Amino acid sequence: MIDLLKTKKGHLMLIAIHLALGVMVKYAPSLVSLAYVGLFAWSAFDVIYTRDRGSRAGFYAIYLMGLEMIYRMAGAHFSWEMGKYVCILICLVGMLSGQRRYIAWNFLFLLILLLPSIFLADGPDSLDIRKKILFNISGPLSLVFTGLYFYRRQVDENTFYHSMRMAFLPAFTIIAALSVVANIATLQFTSLQSNPEAAGGFGPNQVSTVLGWFILLHLLFKVNKQQITAYEWLDWVILFYIVLRALLTFSRGGVMGSLLSLAAAVLVLTFAYHSFRKQLMKKIPYILAGMLFFVGVFFVANRITNNFLLYRYQGLTTTEVRTGVRLEERSILTGRDQIMRGDIEAFFDNPLFGTGYGMAVEYRAKYYGAAAAHTEFVRLLSENGMFGLLFMLIGMVWLPVYFFVRSQTPLTRFFFIAFYLLSMFTMFHAAMRLALPGVLFGTAFMLVKPTPKNTEEKKQPQLASSQLEKTA
Repeated sequence: MIDLLKTKKGHLMLIAIHLALGVMVKYAPSLVSLAYVGLFAWSAFDVIYTRDRGSRAGFYAIYLMGLEMIYRMAGAHFSWEMGKYVCILICLVGMLSGQRRYIAWNFLFLLILLLPSIFLADGPDSLDIRKKILFNISGPLSLVFTGLYFYRRQVDENTFYHSMRMAFLPAFTIIAALSVVANIATLQFTSLQSNPEAAGGFGPNQVSTVLGWFILLHLLFKVNKQQITAYEWLDWVILFYIVLRALLTFSRGGVMGSLLSLAAAVLVLTFAYHSFRKQLMKKIPYILAGMLFFVGVFFVANRITNNFLLYRYQGLTTTEVRTGVRLEERSILTGRDQIMRGDIEAFFDNPLFGTGYGMAVEYRAKYYGAAAAHTEFVRLLSENGMFGLLFMLIGMVWLPVYFFVRSQTPLTRFFFIAFYLLSMFTMFHAAMRLALPGVLFGTAFMLVKPTPKNTEEKKQPQLASSQLEKTA
């Protein structure tokens, strides 16, 4: 599949296939589940056959991560956590069949920290225990195995962009699926709550999260003057639809997370590299045009929702809009703070080993009712105890800081900040229900090597240019 992207004809053919796959979500959902498993099997075969040339196993994992939402929207006929399993397995296949012989001991240590809580899980039968363990450990495992694969793995800049174009293809599938399952013309907006109907009948928070990933990836390409599809005009058309559908879910986490991640990455490079600051000043007209583009999409979405979208982003509730009276005591976390309170109490009651995987639910029920964890950080505390705390301090604080300081290449730092922060934001508002935050966290630790520039045009100051390397 990666090789087909080398020509515009091949790229367009892949786009057409992914659009058709999205339409099949409504008319032949079981075939979509089969296609997902088939794509994983083909990816594994390609990795073994090529001996993981071009680090394709990792990029196949990112591709399958983006396609996971479609598999779930189609009914997840094999396993609900299949998306995480295939990402873990494809990285494992890449590590075993590839020619790189490097062991990321830091991620192996993180794996060890996850094991004790397995023995504390309990339930009425072995099937229930197994479900609890797999549901809660599969997310952190996807983080660990993607990290084992990508940590300090050198990837050429051209290879990176080429392979990430494949990772963007599921965006077409999701947009096609939402268009046929939840056509905009049929949607009704009568509440300021997250809108499952606009998300195709699926969890709006998760749909928004995946669409936010595609928004971020698209904008990262644009900042680096790269096309993500076969044509420039198609880039902007697909971005318009992705942003529009993400906004219509009324789930703010995905959209805001992607924009904040991009802004943070740009700000860090602005302060760290003089050449980038000069380049950024020249791009002010394009930045303003981009901002107007997003304002325009928001305006269109707000018109469709009869101003409910604006009220949603203002933090109002349906009751406040209907009565015109602002409520004084309310939380912008939409109940997540109460769920977090239950997890924190579980940690204090079981500080050393935690409650075990899936066992903190009774604490959450005390404050919120029956609810799964919405924030991965407190879930790690409640179910893994001090081992979970170490996992976060080492894996999510010390390791990123160490990697950022040690990696001086601007392009590496740019993508690292963007991917790492989107992963963190997602873990905060959607835990690790999807493969996305874990896979994206591991992906952040790759080393993107700038490609040597041979022509005068390519020697102009760019984010990935050798000039910025010298400035560093």
